[in-house]
Amino acid sequence: MRAERLVQIVLLLQSRGRLTAGELARHLEVSPRTIQRDLDALSGAGFPVYADRGRAGGWSLAADYRTRLTGLNPAETAALFVASTAHVLADLGLDAAAGTATAKLLATVPAHARRDADVARERVLVDHADWQHGRDASPWLPVIQQAVWGEHRMRLRYGSAPDPVVVEPLGLVAKKQSWYLVARLSEGDHAGEYRTYRTVRIEHAADTGDTFTRPDGFDLAEHWERTNQRYFAGLRRYPVRLRVRGRAGPRLRWAPNAVVDEAAERPDGWWDVAMTFESAYETRVYLLGLAGDVVVLEPAELRADMLRAARDFLDHHSG
Repeated sequence: MRAERLVQIVLLLQSRGRLTAGELARHLEVSPRTIQRDLDALSGAGFPVYADRGRAGGWSLAADYRTRLTGLNPAETAALFVASTAHVLADLGLDAAAGTATAKLLATVPAHARRDADVARERVLVDHADWQHGRDASPWLPVIQQAVWGEHRMRLRYGSAPDPVVVEPLGLVAKKQSWYLVARLSEGDHAGEYRTYRTVRIEHAADTGDTFTRPDGFDLAEHWERTNQRYFAGLRRYPVRLRVRGRAGPRLRWAPNAVVDEAAERPDGWWDVAMTFESAYETRVYLLGLAGDVVVLEPAELRADMLRAARDFLDHHSG
């Protein structure tokens, strides 16, 4: 594992130019202390890695150094070809180019790696689509894509907002069948704040032609993850305590916009569970679907609400 990580560090520095130990740690999902030890090991092994001190510092390779550790092994080749998502490439107008790139890449790898790639493509399909929802088609996606690529400010009219906004488009995110624009407000009282726009709700988009400079250190994947965590944490405002029959326990993790905080098994096969839901209404709707497999312990008003709903159901079906 460490040997693979050392190779990844060298390749990241070669492709990115300069990265801090913290940025490398986030990319490779290890601690900064581990990265520091790895960089020391690379330096001791003769790799020309250098630390630049100061606010804009970080680790980098010597300017004229290029590693040849770029050959793909069979597993890496298979991972590369399985990972593509057809509808994302099609929405960006890259489906034809992807086919050409695939053919070119396959031609460069050894025969045994090509066989593994073919086996993987024949046996694994990545489909991010929901079963019941169609795709969010946005006529403005090509305009947005061009502005993101060219680092041009955009003027957007979004949803029912009365006034357009000028934004700096930083990236596009494909989430299942929907596209989202991550941008930074460029004007007004909230200039500099980040916003996320669902592209299907964009009523009009225009490229202003004005260029902007991307924020130093901005990482689209990290920003998206932090934004999601804050968003869902804000949704979950209704804590409950439940007693759940063992066979129904796994279904609690399917509850939308909810999280299991604690779970303890009882000797009788039931579980004591603490959860946080979005609201009392959402909690009741979901828990009623578990019927006799769940007992609400707290809060008392939810117990009463569940009883009223159950009695109403019986009254409507007793005749």
